[in-house]
Amino acid sequence: MQNQVNKNGIPKYKKMILLGMDGLDPKIVSDLMQRGELPNFMALSEAGSFAPLDTSNLAQSPVAWASIATGMNPGHHGVFDFLGRRIIDYMPELAVYRINRKNIFGKREAMFLPVMHGNTFWDYVSDNNIPSTILKWPMTFQPKQNNAKLFAGLGVPDIKGGLGRYAFYTTKDIAEGEEGAEKVVRVKFNGDTIKTFLAGPNVAKMRAREEAKVDFQITVLPDRSGAELNIDGKKISVKTGDWSEWVEVKFKLGMMKTASGTVKFFLNATNPDLELYMTPVQINPKDPAFVITSPDEYIQELSREMGIFYTIGMPEDTKAFEEGRMDEEAFISMCDEVIEEQEKMLWYEMDKFKEGLIASAFFSTDRVQHMFWATRDTEHPLYEKEYAEKYGHVIDDYYRKMDDILGKVMKRVDNETAVMVFSDHGFSTFRRAVHINSWLVENGYMKLTKKITSDDKDGGGLFQFVDWKNTKAYALGFGGIFLNIKGRERNGIVEKGEGADTVMDGIIKGLSELKDSVDGKSVVKKVYRSKDIYSGPNVGNAPDLLVGFQDGYRVSWQTAIGGSPVDLLEDNTKKWSGDHIIDPSLVPGILLTNFKIRRDKPTLMDIAPSVLDCFGMSVSDMEGKTFL
Repeated sequence: MQNQVNKNGIPKYKKMILLGMDGLDPKIVSDLMQRGELPNFMALSEAGSFAPLDTSNLAQSPVAWASIATGMNPGHHGVFDFLGRRIIDYMPELAVYRINRKNIFGKREAMFLPVMHGNTFWDYVSDNNIPSTILKWPMTFQPKQNNAKLFAGLGVPDIKGGLGRYAFYTTKDIAEGEEGAEKVVRVKFNGDTIKTFLAGPNVAKMRAREEAKVDFQITVLPDRSGAELNIDGKKISVKTGDWSEWVEVKFKLGMMKTASGTVKFFLNATNPDLELYMTPVQINPKDPAFVITSPDEYIQELSREMGIFYTIGMPEDTKAFEEGRMDEEAFISMCDEVIEEQEKMLWYEMDKFKEGLIASAFFSTDRVQHMFWATRDTEHPLYEKEYAEKYGHVIDDYYRKMDDILGKVMKRVDNETAVMVFSDHGFSTFRRAVHINSWLVENGYMKLTKKITSDDKDGGGLFQFVDWKNTKAYALGFGGIFLNIKGRERNGIVEKGEGADTVMDGIIKGLSELKDSVDGKSVVKKVYRSKDIYSGPNVGNAPDLLVGFQDGYRVSWQTAIGGSPVDLLEDNTKKWSGDHIIDPSLVPGILLTNFKIRRDKPTLMDIAPSVLDCFGMSVSDMEGKTFL
């Protein structure tokens, strides 16, 4: 261990249960408690404590969950955003998992590298011979192989090594420029039958790489009430408007090598056109293609108990919902199934729980708020009264689901058990998208080689029109701004020190004064210098500035991948209508405990040292402080 562990304290509890519920907002929790709709949350708050929980900066799940786990700020654990940049060419890249490029022989145990640096509270606890089980915790992929039992969460890819890409089989004509068109598999009937394929991982050929494929046949039933699916000889049936069972699929990768995946389907329609959604190809928990648990065989233990389940880190397919490949009911039922699976894992472990630590994380609460927030915001561009009346209950329903889970857990709690319920951040509305790179262009910090037109909705994504030799700053990810530093970036022009400070001063002043031209509202609450809020060995990988937006505003999707559209701000007309990547002061999470909290303003980083304190342990230089 890198820090000195003090084990001389007297354990306060024999057992500890942590329930992480992503995105639960203190305002909604308080309101529902007052209305008597969260009786178990209320009972726990009255027996112990209930408080807002200061979140991370940026206020997003990868950053927050890493801070909770380590008790340290991002400068130590190294997780700053969903997206990072390749410093050699400015390009955005996913930052929630790392492919091991040196794994030239394709060893399954060496396919990925850890993303989160440092030690977690369960590392310390389990290394001191206290049993620890961690279920679906983000940023733990690829898992350390140590004494803790762990099933990794956010960051676990699909079998293709991506965050999860669905397929949509249809006989409909899909316009080439339609959002999500690249995921459509256009098929044709031959009578009542369609012959197509199911795509898997890439296979190295002599001169190129191509997808491994499995034969896939779809036969529509004579009465059009459903279809029979034949996947490489395995037959299953699915009714129209319903989900199929899980199907195991084996891909041939050459040289007597195979990879096993799992998929399930939702049949939207068979008439007049076939519309069939397929999940991303998951890692098969019975035969995992790479390591997603610690110990490696733990995933198979869970599978023996539960059968097949979602293994991808973000199973709730918000993209498919947003792009019209599934409707509201299909998405809700998907989220329900994910929660049900996670509950089963929790009860499986709780049935054996005699001592030590169990930490279980739930995430569908976050996804439904992203997708249904417009139902509760009458000022949102997508608000429709009829739609809100139909689906306005969904968000509250999932808070009630979490209350029900808590109630079941509390029935198993004795006076030797500490309970902590928390969320990583709260939630707010996302009405207007802000194109930060467009602001940088308008204000002379970024130069383009051509004028962007309104036809280019991506605004020259991936920085394709940026003149780097005349650019001082660029935005990438969900709120970060990087300076084009000489000697750091490939074509850097900004001198370190005083030169960089001058550029940052100008950007901070300008963005802080930014007003929405539509109504004159302030867009940005505060701009932070990373060196003022981060410390630790990984600070050099952080953005130089972080933008904390006001309620209602968020960085645009185009900015996240290096685009600079014509307009500076635009209405958010996507189903993704709620968000939390705004100023962290506006979106605290929640903290509920069955013991009294001894700190006035607890933060995410206080959870780890508080867990250790429960077991009579402490770490000398952990940034967070115990609130026991």
